[in-house]
Amino acid sequence: MDIGLLDVQNQKPENEIELEKVGVEGLKKYVSIKKPSKPYHVIVTINSYITLPSNLRGAHMSRFAESIAEIPNKAASIEDLAEKIAKRAYQKHGFHCYTEVFGEFPYERIRPSGKKEKAIAEMFGKFSTKNGVKIVGVSVNGILACPCSKELTGGLTHNQRGKITVELDVSKSEVDLRDVIEICKESFSSPTFSILKRIEEKEIVERIHEDPRFVEDVVRKCVQLLREKHPGKYCRVKCVSYESIHDHNVCSEWRGIL
Repeated sequence: MDIGLLDVQNQKPENEIELEKVGVEGLKKYVSIKKPSKPYHVIVTINSYITLPSNLRGAHMSRFAESIAEIPNKAASIEDLAEKIAKRAYQKHGFHCYTEVFGEFPYERIRPSGKKEKAIAEMFGKFSTKNGVKIVGVSVNGILACPCSKELTGGLTHNQRGKITVELDVSKSEVDLRDVIEICKESFSSPTFSILKRIEEKEIVERIHEDPRFVEDVVRKCVQLLREKHPGKYCRVKCVSYESIHDHNVCSEWRGIL
């Protein structure tokens, strides 16, 4: 107990300005995430913040770590984990809390040969006690081929790996991340793969030249597929193309109600 010790955090600050986000970033936690087939284990990275009133000098940072440590190591989903941590921090601090949890999602994909291979997608969950909004998201790699270069050269084009990120509001109903991953893969000229034999590589290169796409095309395709699957949900879709012939990357983003 800190009996007799001065609570500096509760002192009046020199400049009375409300701070939107005060908290901790990069805290790790080992958790078991429930999955329809079987649970899987993952080390997640957690960022958690409160809105600090103008009359308080600082936040009690240990309360964030306590909130995270006190949450069980099992969760139904990454977004539920974010919600539990945020609500626990809200109880400890007495101020609204916003929490982000980042991890990895294992899934299977089919190579052009028909063989299965293991793959990993980036996933994240977010929750705010202020408005009760719960977000789940995923980031998936894919391949883009440039339609402009194909037109200029009469069939040749440059291609590059891209990343698409989708986040959905699941405050009222859940989504299956595996379905979202499939939509992301379908939005590219082709998915990426870890293993490609020569005949498979030939097939992939031919496929992306037959269906070249800008980042704008990828985002629009993804939004359309999500509209068909999850109409009425708030969503954000962003695609970044890591350009092969430029010093810069290019990106496209959409957000709104599906």
